[in-house]
Amino acid sequence: MTAVEFLSDAYLDELGRPNRSEQAEIPHVHVRVQFHAIGTPNGDVDYHLVVERGAIVEAGRGSLADSDLAVRASYRDLLAFESGELHAATAFVTGRLAVTGNRAKLLDLMVVLQNGNYHRFTADLRERAPW
Repeated sequence: MTAVEFLSDAYLDELGRPNRSEQAEIPHVHVRVQFHAIGTPNGDVDYHLVVERGAIVEAGRGSLADSDLAVRASYRDLLAFESGELHAATAFVTGRLAVTGNRAKLLDLMVVLQNGNYHRFTADLRERAPW
């Protein structure tokens, strides 16, 4: 296994390649999310997730012109969130992950991010990421 740095191009490439068969299908969950990470070791980073039927089908560096949600957070808070130290509900309610856009889609996003399959996939990335 190759080590990947959190939010590096390699990390985002891996995030965009989860095994669809290992993700739970949730027919009503569709969301396009734009993230803006502030203060990473490589400067500010824009990246995105596209979820269809509850499964991540695309992720990567850059912007989505037609995102449903935009999430802005410090690198430290995103790191705490991804590592499980910061719970999703706490992160969003306290504003540590600031959200704009279609707030109803936030519930869809939380269904995906709190799914056991997502946690297993990102746990594998965390094992390989020098954080």
